[in-house]
Amino acid sequence: MVSASDFTKGMIIEYENQPCQILEYTFNKPGKGGGFMKTKLRNLKTGSIFEINFRTQDTFKELEPEHRQVIFIYYNNKEIFFNDKETNKRFSLPISLIGNKAKFLKTNMDLDISYINDEPININIPIKITYKVVSAPPAIKGNTSSGATKIVTLENNLTLSTPLFIKEGDYIVVNTEKGEYVERSND
Repeated sequence: MVSASDFTKGMIIEYENQPCQILEYTFNKPGKGGGFMKTKLRNLKTGSIFEINFRTQDTFKELEPEHRQVIFIYYNNKEIFFNDKETNKRFSLPISLIGNKAKFLKTNMDLDISYINDEPININIPIKITYKVVSAPPAIKGNTSSGATKIVTLENNLTLSTPLFIKEGDYIVVNTEKGEYVERSND
C-alpha cells in the first residue's frame, strides 16, 4: 500500500478497481484543514484522463506491470499482430491500445507490452526510431531559406517533413512522441 503523500510521476495505482497511472501531482495546503494531493490520472484500461484530489493519508494498492518482449508483424484497422519472443507464438491486440502511434511501427520491430493481471495495458514504442527514406523530392536550387522543408516518404509509408538536404536512401531519426524529424542517421 502507498499513501497519496508518496505519489511519484508514472506510478500505477489501483483506483476504483481500475489501474491508473499518475501523470501529475501537487501538494496543496489550504489555510484551514489538512493538506491534499491534486492529481491527474490516466485510466490504463480506457485511456481517459481525469483530475482528482486525495487526502494525504488516503492509501492505494501500487500495481507493478509485467513486461513482455514482442516482435511487431503488421497491423490493420482493428488489430495489431505480434510474435511473442519467449513463446514464439503469434497473437493480436486491439489497435486502440496504441492509437495513432501505430503509424510509427515497422515490420520486425522489437517492442515491449505492459500487462497488469495478464491484461495488456500499454504498447511501449521507442521515443526515437530510425527509418530509411524511400522517396524524397529533389531540393530545388535557390530554395534554401532557413527552415525550408520538404515531405518525404519513409519505409513504413509514413510521410514526414524534413530539411531539404534529406534525400532518397538516407536514414533519419524520428521522434515518435512529437512525430517530427530529429536528425540524419548513419545506419
